[in-house]
Amino acid sequence: MNAWSLDNAASAHASAARPVDGLMSHVIDSLGEPDFGRSLIAGLNELVQVDFFSVYQLDVHATPRMFLSSSRSGHDVSADCFRSYQKRLHAQDHTFDGAKQLLSHGAMAMTYAHQSHFAPPHREAIYSRHGIQDRLSVVCQADQGLVLATNFYRFERQPMFGSSDVDALQSVAKSVAACVTKHISLAQGLRPAPGPDIGALTRELAALCPRLTGRELDVCAGLLLGRTYDGIAADLGLSVATVKTYRARAYDKLGINFRSQLFGIASRLVQP
Repeated sequence: MNAWSLDNAASAHASAARPVDGLMSHVIDSLGEPDFGRSLIAGLNELVQVDFFSVYQLDVHATPRMFLSSSRSGHDVSADCFRSYQKRLHAQDHTFDGAKQLLSHGAMAMTYAHQSHFAPPHREAIYSRHGIQDRLSVVCQADQGLVLATNFYRFERQPMFGSSDVDALQSVAKSVAACVTKHISLAQGLRPAPGPDIGALTRELAALCPRLTGRELDVCAGLLLGRTYDGIAADLGLSVATVKTYRARAYDKLGINFRSQLFGIASRLVQP
C-alpha cells in the first residue's frame, strides 16, 4: 500500500500534451447536474483508463456514506460493493491510513491499493466477487469535516495501474477533488443519497426482539438492504444454505414468514 502527498508530488510531464483543460472544462460544466459522474469518467478516460469510480466518506467510527459513482461501460458495481463495505468491512480497512495521516498535516493525498493488499474477507466480498484488479484514490478534506475518497478502479481484465497512469491522474487530482466536492455540495448539500440507516435499524430490531442473535440480525440487515442470498453469503463469509437457516430462525422469532413482513416491521421502527 502506498500513499503520497499531492503537495509534494512532482508534476506529471507525461500528460502535459493531453487535453487536460478540455477535460476539466467539460466536467465543470456538469457540476450539480445529474450527468456529472458520466462526464467525469468520460473525461478521465481521455487521460487514463478507469473502469468505474465511487466517492465515499472515510470514517471508521461512523457508518460510511457513498455520495457518487459512475462506470465507463454503464455496468456500475459500486452500489453492491459499497453495501458490503458499509455493513462491516470499513472498520477493518487500513488502506487509507497513510493518506489520512497526510491529510491530518493539511495535505491532499493519493493512495494506491491492489486487491492483494486487502484482508481475505474484504478481498472476497468486493474485489474477487466483482473481478476488480486495483484502486487509485484521491483523498481530501471536504466541508463539514468530511474526509472524502474519490476511488478509481480497474477490473482484472485490465493491466494494473502503472506509473504513467498515476502521473496522468495525479496531474488532475486536485481539480477532480475540487469538482467532486463542489458537485456534492451543489447537488446534495453534502448529504448521501436517501437510504436506511441500517445500523440504527438493526439496533431497533435487536431491541424489539432481544432473542435475535448477531448473525440473525446481520442476515435481516442484508435483506433490508435488498441483498440477494448470494450477496449476503459473500458479505458474511457464509454459505447460502447457512444464510437461509439464519433467516428462518429470525423470521420464527419475529413471528413472520416473508421478507415483505420484515420490511413492514422496519418501516414501523423508523416512524417518528
